[in-house]
Amino acid sequence: MKGLAILGSPHNNGNNAKILKRVIDSLKEEKSEIELEYLQIKDLEIQPCVACYNCKKKQGCVIDDDMIEIYSKLDQADLIILASPIYFNTVTAQLKALIDRCQALWANKFILKDPLIDTEKKRIGAFISTAGEPLSEDSFKYVVGTLDLFFKGADTEYYDNFFVPNIDNKSVTEQSNVLQDAEKWGKDLAEQL
Repeated sequence: MKGLAILGSPHNNGNNAKILKRVIDSLKEEKSEIELEYLQIKDLEIQPCVACYNCKKKQGCVIDDDMIEIYSKLDQADLIILASPIYFNTVTAQLKALIDRCQALWANKFILKDPLIDTEKKRIGAFISTAGEPLSEDSFKYVVGTLDLFFKGADTEYYDNFFVPNIDNKSVTEQSNVLQDAEKWGKDLAEQL
């Protein structure tokens, strides 16, 4: 069983990293057999999609960067977890580049009828996010659509979100329940595998 966790924050030890690491530890504690790979987006070379439409003509993507290997990792994963702070109502630009490059998954599947990843494999996906503002109706409203399309493109069931608002006033380590809740959420994810 394989898992892929991608930290979409440009900060390797920020709020999202702390939550994601707690979730991963909890998940591994429950499912010791899981091989979980942890990637930090800031360490990856991922160019933005340039809408060249080559993925409508040929399997894969013509841009030769780290995304080529990520397609393979998405294919092999039974669990995909993305974590990103909210920047202007969506994920970070770095993570958005990865999501946009999944256009190749969509085009290969629906236009070429030659999927880049196994469309029969059962995968579950989860999303972790923090927002600086206090919780409001719109805090995480817009990012969910982006993640929904990403998971659909990766033939992954969008299982759940873990949202933490108001981090501009209190970091996740200053909010007593957040890391405990993240640990429980990780255990809940493990039960789904």
